[in-house]
Amino acid sequence: MTWRSQPLHEEHDPSAFDCSVPVMNEWLARMALRAQRSDTARTYVWSVPGSHHVVGYFSVTPTEVRRAEVGGSLSGGVSIVPGYLLARLALDRHLHGQGLGAELLVNAVSKIVSASETAGGRVIVVDAIDGRAADFYASHGFTPVKNDPHRLVMKMATARASLAAS
Repeated sequence: MTWRSQPLHEEHDPSAFDCSVPVMNEWLARMALRAQRSDTARTYVWSVPGSHHVVGYFSVTPTEVRRAEVGGSLSGGVSIVPGYLLARLALDRHLHGQGLGAELLVNAVSKIVSASETAGGRVIVVDAIDGRAADFYASHGFTPVKNDPHRLVMKMATARASLAAS
């Protein structure tokens, strides 16, 4: 099955979503639509075909990081580096172990790259919820920033090249 993301709407049903991380489940159920309405984040969902039952999601918002945090090669010579925060990424536990987390990440990175083509942005930033999540992002080309192994970044150019190669 090929999963496609779509913007979160009120008819989507996150009530049964369970990624095994309560804070991620609760954010989707209680905060995602609020963040969308207030223009602080955009959430995209995977839903079961023919229904609105959510089985995966990611949220994206603009961000910036300081040059000192990411180093010179990622900063492009500016002191404040514009980018996008992949604020949330979660897959229902019933879909774990099938390689779909990587597919969801590619879907999210693709959305971010598209946004950067319209509005700019040099980096993609993730704040991993734990070491396991940090390892997941690192295995997909993200690198930890200085002094915070749970905050990882990827240059937009690297993301574009990765998407073009797949």
